[in-house]
Amino acid sequence: MLNQVPLIRKVRGAYYGWWVLTATFVLGVLSGGIFSHSNAIFFGPIKRDLGLSSAQTSLIFSLARAEGSFAGPIVGRLVDKFGSRPMIIAGGLLASAGFIALHWVHSYVLFVAIFVAVVATGKSTGLGQVLLSAVNQWFIRRRSLAMSICITGFSSGGAVLLPLITIGVHTIGWRDVMLYSGIFMGIAVIPLASMVRHSPERMGIEPDLPLPKEEGGQKPETQVPIVDFTVRQALRTRAYWILFGGSMLRITLWGAISVHAVEMFVWKGMSQETAGLMFSLMFFLSIPMRLVAGFLGDRFPLQPMMSGGMVAAALAVLAMLVVEGNNAVYLFVVLMAMEQGGSTLNWVALGNFFGRRSFATIMGIMSVAFNLGMLVSPIYAGIVFDRTDSYALVLITCLPIYLISGVFFLVVQKPSAPVPSGQRPTGVRA
Repeated sequence: MLNQVPLIRKVRGAYYGWWVLTATFVLGVLSGGIFSHSNAIFFGPIKRDLGLSSAQTSLIFSLARAEGSFAGPIVGRLVDKFGSRPMIIAGGLLASAGFIALHWVHSYVLFVAIFVAVVATGKSTGLGQVLLSAVNQWFIRRRSLAMSICITGFSSGGAVLLPLITIGVHTIGWRDVMLYSGIFMGIAVIPLASMVRHSPERMGIEPDLPLPKEEGGQKPETQVPIVDFTVRQALRTRAYWILFGGSMLRITLWGAISVHAVEMFVWKGMSQETAGLMFSLMFFLSIPMRLVAGFLGDRFPLQPMMSGGMVAAALAVLAMLVVEGNNAVYLFVVLMAMEQGGSTLNWVALGNFFGRRSFATIMGIMSVAFNLGMLVSPIYAGIVFDRTDSYALVLITCLPIYLISGVFFLVVQKPSAPVPSGQRPTGVRA
């Protein structure tokens, strides 16, 4: 017992950012497992229960993504101004209430209204970009690792909770699963959100500043200055729009994959339950991929790793097109797990390039485009399947877009530091 006292003191005296990261990680697990990645598990049962077509079912989840396009910039501005905690509480409780209400809904129109206006609004308000923004406020030197851990929470939700949701859907039904999931989330969100503080400066402590380089064998006494872009300064850079393009293409395709993956696996010959478990396995495999990417992202350039993830996604799509049966699904799951690992660095790059001050707003503006893309792509996939009884054309469409996204990520460069008002640019890069 005595040997444990120094460890307890060390934990209590740890940099508070690690407590923020712990809370956002757990919130990410719950948000990813309950509200995001479960869409593919619920897709088939909801379609059959309400007597819908694939396109009609896709519209439910697509409109939820479209809601994020309108909410993204507003949420980002509110987070930058007031902090993440109140947004997490309000959004988490709203999304939970919506899931609980869906237990009793049998009308398609009412289902769409509640899922979009209540569940999706709550999720985008407090359980999406808000969590990443909170972590970005607390970490600079170890931003890549910290944000990768936070994003890994969303994947962990897919790995840990999706098997339970899959089993629950096939035993007690999707309605009861939504009811119990909403109750559990509503209970958990307040204590977890209470651990999230706005920024180290508001607590009177320093952020984890980047370590300066040693010169002449002597350790310097000054820290490397922090570079923060305003929203206007960021939008004027070439780097923002290149990163914008790659992100929009990547996430647009993920909109179709995340909603239709289980049905794609069934199309390749798997049973519905096995397909759901394979979808969960993809998130499980992505966990080490994300952590490795985060570790390497603090030490090596991000661009080749982000681009490599898009190449892996293109190979995953190709495998579904040319390989038969379950082997196609196995290859797809492994390669898409690699894509998920590389995609973690997307938001690390945004934080590294443009800093902390306006991160949530800058990300929110970007979300307008990719959420609209996520509106279109699942509906497109649903219409194609309804008309052809096949996902082949959808996959063929995805292949070149993944490669184009990879090119965007490969060529993007960190922008020069913004020039203070009244000074001439020096040409020195940040």
